[in-house]
Amino acid sequence: MLIKAPAFSKSGRAWRPFVFSNLEKVSKRHAHLVKNLEWMLPSVRSTGEVSSSVRKRLQEMLEEQVSVQAEYVHVVPMSQLQHYIGETTFLAVLTPQPNKTRGLLEVELGLAHHAIDMLLGGAGEAVALRPLTDIEEGVMTYVIIEVLKALSPSLDPSLPKLRIEGVVRGFNDIQGLIPEHENLAVVQLKAVFGGHAGYVRLVIPEDVLSAANPPTDAAVRRARRAADAEAHLSRLRNVKTWLRAEIGNVEISAADLAQLRERDVVLVDALTCRPDQGEGGTAKLKVGLGRAGHLDAEIAVEDGRYLAKVTGINVGGPPPPGGPDDGGGEPAPDAEAAPPDEDADDESTTPGAIRGRDDVEDAQSAGGADLMNDIPLQIAVELGRVSTTAEDVVALKVGHVFDLNRVAGEPLDLSVNGKVVARGELVEIDGNLGVRILSLAG
Repeated sequence: MLIKAPAFSKSGRAWRPFVFSNLEKVSKRHAHLVKNLEWMLPSVRSTGEVSSSVRKRLQEMLEEQVSVQAEYVHVVPMSQLQHYIGETTFLAVLTPQPNKTRGLLEVELGLAHHAIDMLLGGAGEAVALRPLTDIEEGVMTYVIIEVLKALSPSLDPSLPKLRIEGVVRGFNDIQGLIPEHENLAVVQLKAVFGGHAGYVRLVIPEDVLSAANPPTDAAVRRARRAADAEAHLSRLRNVKTWLRAEIGNVEISAADLAQLRERDVVLVDALTCRPDQGEGGTAKLKVGLGRAGHLDAEIAVEDGRYLAKVTGINVGGPPPPGGPDDGGGEPAPDAEAAPPDEDADDESTTPGAIRGRDDVEDAQSAGGADLMNDIPLQIAVELGRVSTTAEDVVALKVGHVFDLNRVAGEPLDLSVNGKVVARGELVEIDGNLGVRILSLAG
């Protein structure tokens, strides 16, 4: 066990870590459930506003302005739900189909009385807080049904459909309806109907939240990312990045990359464009590291300059080299061990051989350097790159044309993970294309 000595400040006093107190304890499980809530109620979690269709339907029924805003979201066990539910209130029991676990929708009594009075032709005057009559419960049930209808179009179609199973009047009446071990998300909304304010609480069971998690490659996730990017363009406007036109790549080891020198030649299997001959072709336009996908482009030469016209958009990049989907596993042809030199002395077998401290350190360093050969790297051959912004990336469409700021015949860039490591020119060696290093970056 390693025991470190206490750290001291310049004044000689020992540093003591600052400990935050009275912080709410949130488990990873709770955080995961709240994250899934974003898929069930996307607008509530992102902006605090409920669906505009719900507000519109309430305004039509009540004939007054309606505002509904989220105040907080808590994940609590069933045993703590009584701290959130009023002793006397209006509770609609919701059953997500085909799931049998029940959820709840609570409406504060004062808010419920106001809504009912408005629907029955009253002026929405304040009344004494009392339990709702059977007729009043029927009116509120109608309001909830209309709200669920208005909410349905904004929900993910894969999510369970909600229906009302019944109405209860307090926490004691829901005993046995929800299992004691169940975790629940409590979403509190502040509602303002005309001049009357109150609260609405939505209680969602854990297994319903767990189902609200589309696959990572689902179209709904891509649509959500695109919508979020559109909504936050003002924040992305000044984010700078590179749009790179790649016309080929080659895989080498990190050790070989470290040994590159000027006038060396890196052989390339194939190029999709021949800038050495002033000809066009095709290229892959990659933004930043290019991990999320690329744009297909046609390369043309106009007035001696290269232009790239977008012909397609591909989301989702290939698996990394050497990954589980790479089909690798076979050793490289030059990776076989060389036959031992019988005439050489082997310190591990030669009697009396003594390895000094410097020799040991050199051997350890050499071993670490040898491990670099197991790190495959992709060198990209870039025809050019242009500076762009996140806003421009979001607005990309098929048919866009980019001036690659590269004149036909200029040297090409070689990059690794988007970082330019060298510049070179195309050469031909025994019928193979290669890039001869002219200069190294850094």
